[in-house]
Amino acid sequence: MLGTNPLRPLRRGVAALLFTIPAALSAQLNPVNAPRFPTPSILESPGKDVSVSLLTMGNGEAIWELFGHTAIRLHNNVTGQDSVFNWGVFDSRQPHFILHFLQGLNYYQMGGQTMADLLAFYRYFNRSVTEQDLDLSEAQRDSLVRMIQTNARPENLLYRYDYFVDNCSTRPRDILDRVLGGQFRAKADSLTGLSYRGQALRLMQGDKPLIVGVDIALGEPSDEVLTTWKAMFLPRVLHDYAATLQVRDSAGGLHPLVRGERVLFQSTRPAEPVAPPRLWSYLLLIGLFVGGLLVWLASKAGRSGGARVTLAILATLWCFIAGLLGVVLTLLWTWTDHRFAHANENLLVFNPLWLILAVCVAIYVASGKAARFTGLLAAFLAGLTLVALLAHAVFVSRQANLAVILLGLPPALALSLITWTPSRRTS
Repeated sequence: MLGTNPLRPLRRGVAALLFTIPAALSAQLNPVNAPRFPTPSILESPGKDVSVSLLTMGNGEAIWELFGHTAIRLHNNVTGQDSVFNWGVFDSRQPHFILHFLQGLNYYQMGGQTMADLLAFYRYFNRSVTEQDLDLSEAQRDSLVRMIQTNARPENLLYRYDYFVDNCSTRPRDILDRVLGGQFRAKADSLTGLSYRGQALRLMQGDKPLIVGVDIALGEPSDEVLTTWKAMFLPRVLHDYAATLQVRDSAGGLHPLVRGERVLFQSTRPAEPVAPPRLWSYLLLIGLFVGGLLVWLASKAGRSGGARVTLAILATLWCFIAGLLGVVLTLLWTWTDHRFAHANENLLVFNPLWLILAVCVAIYVASGKAARFTGLLAAFLAGLTLVALLAHAVFVSRQANLAVILLGLPPALALSLITWTPSRRTS
């Protein structure tokens, strides 16, 4: 792959940054254009008549399906009515939907469907469905039904969606915590060893260009090591935590929250990855290949017009991609509410100044003009990348971006060498 088209992964990474990252990080996106509610009488049922279960849906193939999904099932044991509620519904017909989506101003809402419809949907898309029966008291079940009923009111239906901290998994988590009087959160403060970045890359790693784009786009806030409570933005973590939780009843006795679990549909998909990918070797190879190719072409450019043209094209293309990434990262930080893309140290590696160098290096390689300015700018950009690397060496950096630095450093040093070497300053 590297030998035939070394820039293909970078092109796809740029495309991911521009078009798919908001979707990829909208982890629990539910592909429904408008909310659908079953007959609302289930929300008028007393707690004594209702059984409650937590549904966990497995991963799918689409970007928005990679993180799974969560819902709460209510079953009226008297009437037989059965309804499922989830918090992953959006309406693409909202005014300025795409613009707000890119800005991180997403509004999602609760939606409902019958259990039969849900199972038919997930069977069709080959995604597992697991049900956990919750052992709640009558008062707790009554409280849960009332919370969902309140959420279903028009004035409460919409909520400001955040892919890491307020999504289809954290909403049921928070409801269960309130129903249990804080017991759900009380035992969830242990550290998991993974960050938001690590969890996202772990589940996206089937698509290398996508995870490279996401890794570049995420800033320092995404590298917080998560407690179990925060990691429950993922449906699978919520499921696993609930499965082992012991809660106290009104008499002070302990009992499991989940009294029974069953798989309603088992997909044929492989199990989700358990650890994030090691990107540094993959990205270093790309960086070394591009940097080495630039230096080799520069060594041939004085004797071969074809090498000079190829050098100009490759150098300009790399600078353009680096500059375009810099523009996207700047916009994510300054223009959007994607807060986990803020404070991004990757701007030291990829920033808008590379677009200026793209023009300068094309002129320089083709004609030898603007040599001094081109050399100084290339040296400055290489220096910024070295600063990013030094920040890791002295433990100043708190961002897990070493792999991105290893991608950008070899081409930056190569361009600095090419434009600074006196022998190349000829027409």
